[in-house]
Amino acid sequence: MSRGLSASLNTQLANDNNTFAFLVQLSLSSTYRITDHAFDVTYNANTYTASGELVSVSTTPETGELRAEETTIQLTNVSSTFRSEFQNEQYIDNEVKIYLGFFDSNDSFIDAFTFFSGNIKTVEITENKDSSVINVSVGNHWSNWNLTKGRHYTDESQQKEYSGDKGLEFAHVTKADIRWGS
Repeated sequence: MSRGLSASLNTQLANDNNTFAFLVQLSLSSTYRITDHAFDVTYNANTYTASGELVSVSTTPETGELRAEETTIQLTNVSSTFRSEFQNEQYIDNEVKIYLGFFDSNDSFIDAFTFFSGNIKTVEITENKDSSVINVSVGNHWSNWNLTKGRHYTDESQQKEYSGDKGLEFAHVTKADIRWGS
């Protein structure tokens, strides 16, 4: 099935020799566009910067079923500006688009298609003296089906309702589902 792929991309996919790269667009307080390609890539009039920050994008199964799926983007060697975007904790439900771009044997960009799109669910920052790694978990639009409507249980949401309350200050750190009461 061609999925509406361009003729040039269909032609390139028919070749035995394909090179590809991920193009990731993160919408935070600013929009960041990065790629794991060796050079900057321009797609849809936007430049995706090859800075070495994007390490990997996890595989995402395609089932044809309507169900929640997630993928993880791993970033490393990120700038302090980029890292502070996540430390400010203003990222939940922000949009992420991941494209898979293809190149010919001369390393010229052919075209790309949407690999995954969704919203940021969680971010995990791991730092030590040698490196800083950020894992961004992104869920597709079906992942909100089980969400209780209303407010999110984040420190930002808590501060809007009860300014100065520290009850959810570290809510983003907890991974397990905590059940209160009996």
